[in-house]
Amino acid sequence: MGSGSNNYLKFVIFLFVCVVGVKTQNVTLTIPLNKTTSLTNKELFGEFVNLNASSTLQVSFVNVTKSISFIIFQVHSHYYNVTVYNNTLTKTSSVYGTNVGLYSTVKPPLDKFYVSNQNSVDIKLYIVVHGYGLTDPIPGGCNMEFQPLTSPSMHTSYTNDYVLVEAASARDSSDITCTAINDVNVVFYLMYIEERNFKSDVYFEGIKSMLTLENITDNAEIVPHTKWSMRRMLSAYPGTGAIYVAVAYSALNSSAYSVYVPTYSYACSPLDDDCELLDDVFSQLLCASLLFFGIFVCYFGHRFFKTEMFLIGLVSGVIITYILISLIAELERPALLGAAILSGVCFGFIWLLFWWFYGIPVFAVLLSTLNLGFLFAAFIYFGLPGGFKVLEVEFNFWTLFILIMSITSLILLSTTFLSNILCCAILGAYATLYPIDYYVGSNLKYIMINTVRRAVVPNFYNAVLAPPFQWPDALITLLWLSLATSGFLFQHYQNRNKPPFPPPPRSVRPSLPHMYGIDRRYRNISRRPAMSAREQTENTPLLS
Repeated sequence: MGSGSNNYLKFVIFLFVCVVGVKTQNVTLTIPLNKTTSLTNKELFGEFVNLNASSTLQVSFVNVTKSISFIIFQVHSHYYNVTVYNNTLTKTSSVYGTNVGLYSTVKPPLDKFYVSNQNSVDIKLYIVVHGYGLTDPIPGGCNMEFQPLTSPSMHTSYTNDYVLVEAASARDSSDITCTAINDVNVVFYLMYIEERNFKSDVYFEGIKSMLTLENITDNAEIVPHTKWSMRRMLSAYPGTGAIYVAVAYSALNSSAYSVYVPTYSYACSPLDDDCELLDDVFSQLLCASLLFFGIFVCYFGHRFFKTEMFLIGLVSGVIITYILISLIAELERPALLGAAILSGVCFGFIWLLFWWFYGIPVFAVLLSTLNLGFLFAAFIYFGLPGGFKVLEVEFNFWTLFILIMSITSLILLSTTFLSNILCCAILGAYATLYPIDYYVGSNLKYIMINTVRRAVVPNFYNAVLAPPFQWPDALITLLWLSLATSGFLFQHYQNRNKPPFPPPPRSVRPSLPHMYGIDRRYRNISRRPAMSAREQTENTPLLS
């Protein structure tokens, strides 16, 4: 940038300050870099700094340890973006964001760093400096995508369904031209912070837990490798904060490594109040209604068998239609749910009519067992650690999914009476905890959501699920087990000494009383006294 443009920029800034009346304040911070580092802790400095609105912090360094070859200067803010630049504010020497960092050698003269708070509020910053030796890889040293040229910062973006975490390739210290990128292995790490907690103190504690290799290996889990070497796609859990960091390990020297600048994401924006998953009235009412339907099916499903048939058909129709419409057209969620429910109602009546006219217990229970098999297969997918290349192929995944679903259904069909009660208990319990899960902020609802995402979201086969499991998730899991167990025992006790299935109201099939228990006609016949041999004639009915 030329001197003329610099003078013009300064004049514009001066004019803005004069007109608006904003008082700027410059703060100076001098950091000594003579702290002794260890193999697992390369941190030279880490302190909090409060920076006023429309102010700039100048950072300089003194007393550099001779073992240090380069440093990574990091700045972490919670909600508000800051600009960090090196000596001169140019495109190639500045970064903008909440978790940013710059690379600098320690050759004299030492660089100075500037942190600019262009927001209208005072912010709290955590300033970190890491020092590395000659053999340590340079994080972001083979950068081809981001600014500046050497980019140790990580970049996150999110949608409603997934979070993308990206970083620039690291460079081995001996690889000047970046022709041997494979000499450095970059491993991504993930740590969840407390669910539904957006406080700054919790955020900063999470960042501090992901700064050094020792803390990273103690607190975080490895994000499995996908088809991208420097990018990871993770399933989004809006409202649950996650800290991401990458570590570059040298393949030539086991003791040489470097840590990227950690970043975070809530998969939503708490400042904009968009962390509410159900932001329309129709979805909220529908979710709340699941509580009552779930309790009814869990404890009274088999007793009111025809109602159960309709509800099971309704749920199946909603899931199938939701997926099909999502693949065909792009609709807003209320419209999509409305169309899915209308289709589900039709499917529920059709399924009820099969029982109404045919009354085949095995056929009637089949849909319930398939729904339970679907939930079981979705639960297995939810708990997979990721990184299975074979399951990234859609045909392999859905073949295995349907196989698990079908085997579960076939096993349960061997005992139709008990299987139906078991399906009612488990499915009803899950429907009951679904709205509770939204209210508490846990993540068991994503057992179903992740499976639907796999079906309708493009490229979701690359996503690593890595679901959090914290104390709210543990409580919801215990509630699920308690409801399912009590529901099964209650329904089994409630239906003792009763026919296993009620007779169909308008059966078009020959009467098979042994399927449904002895009906009144057979009870009356059994109560008649047996005829003596003398009373019997050739006209006496055989079943008398």
